[in-house]
Parts: sequence; C-alpha cells; structure tokens
Amino acid sequence: MTAHPKLPRAEWLASRARILGCAASIVHDSEYRIMLLHTTWSDVWQWPGGGHDDGEDLWQTAVRETFEETGLSMPDQPELLAVDWGLHPEGIPEVLTLFKGPLVDASTVEVKLSDEHDAWRMLTAEQWAPLLPPQQARVLAIATEVLRGRRCPYLREASHLSRRPVAGPGEPQGRESPSRSSGT
Repeated sequence: MTAHPKLPRAEWLASRARILGCAASIVHDSEYRIMLLHTTWSDVWQWPGGGHDDGEDLWQTAVRETFEETGLSMPDQPELLAVDWGLHPEGIPEVLTLFKGPLVDASTVEVKLSDEHDAWRMLTAEQWAPLLPPQQARVLAIATEVLRGRRCPYLREASHLSRRPVAGPGEPQGRESPSRSSGT
C-alpha cells in the first residue's frame, strides 16, 4: 500500500469519512408481497437487516442479519436490488444495500423472529406504503420494481439520481441530463 505523501497512514485514515454500512434483504413471495418485521422497541416495520460487522462485506451482513432476525436462509448468489446513499438519523453518512432475499410461501413459511421483533407481515409495496416512512416506502417500491425485472438503481436519499437535475459537460446547471432521465 502506498503511503500518503504528506500524512502518516494513521493520521490519513483518521481523516477519512466515516460511513455506516447497512444491508437488508427483501424476503418475498411469488405475488411480490414483501416481508417486513415489527420492532419490539417501537411501532416500526423494517426489512430484515442491519449494520455490518467488522470483517464482513455487505452481502455477508444481509445473510447474517436475515438468518438472525427470521431464521431464513438467503439465496446462494447475491442479487442486488438497490443501493441507497443517505444520512442516518444521527447525521452520519449511511449506505444501505438491499439484496434479493428468499422466495417464500407466506402460508407455509416458518419464521423464527429474534428478540428485536414481535411480528411479521407480507404485503405488497403499495399496501406497505401508508405504514412506512416515505423514504422507506419509496425504496421498497423501487426494490419491488427490480424484483419484477427492472435494473438495479443507485439511489440518493431514496430517490433515483435520474430524477435529480444533472449538469453534464458543457450543459448549464439545473438541466436534467437526457442520458440519465430514462434510467430505471
């Protein structure tokens, strides 16, 4: 590894941005109903997932968290549904990766909830929307589109970058780039 030309390595690393890494899975059925878990500490519904541990990549986090919180195993191959860059409620930069979780039959699946959750439900993204914070509902709707065959997007604060004004080389500020306006 090359040393920074002006700073000792430890000082350079300490100056780098801190980013929370989180990963979750979208457990679903053949009708695109999505499993969310109800938390024990608040009246909040969330997908199985959480913060990554040292030494894990984000796929490993999704696999571990999904099993810990539901008792369900993830598919063998990772399939990314969305990446959302935003701010944690405490103001810390956060990246959330959503992976395709197991395909289940809601009438027969055996869910083993962790002590963090007291209930689970499977609803469509449209049915979940009024029960979730707006950003979470948007991300869930986008992830469902990807389950249905759309391309995996990179999001910023639960929104497609293609819906934000982007100025390309030689373009005036505030104009939406045509190459990005037709994205997923």
